[in-house]
Amino acid sequence: MNSARNFSLLVAAFVTILIMGILHFVAGAFYFYWTLGWFDYLMHFLGGLGGGLVVVWFVSDQNLSTTQTVVLAFCSVMLVGVAWEIFEKVNNIAQSTEGYVLDTFHDLLMDALGSLVAGFYSANKLKNNGN
Repeated sequence: MNSARNFSLLVAAFVTILIMGILHFVAGAFYFYWTLGWFDYLMHFLGGLGGGLVVVWFVSDQNLSTTQTVVLAFCSVMLVGVAWEIFEKVNNIAQSTEGYVLDTFHDLLMDALGSLVAGFYSANKLKNNGN
């Protein structure tokens, strides 16, 4: 196991999640979720990216192929994303101006794109470190 490789993926995940946290705090203070239509998309993309990086970091010593890495990141993030959307619906906290179905579609699309970037980035990083 190459600890430098693992550390770089962990740092990338940490930085992504830290940026998300800062943006979420600022967004709450300035109502970005309600005044900037694209802001929620950005947050879902970053969530997919950060989540995908964390998942791949956990298994980065398994010598997975590029396809396996991307599919793992994608499936893991989508599982969480779908669970979150169900949670929002059940608890009636999905308050979108575009309607629940369209909002959910956009949220999951951005989760998916973030996870794919995480998967390909991680696979490339792992390949360049001797795997």
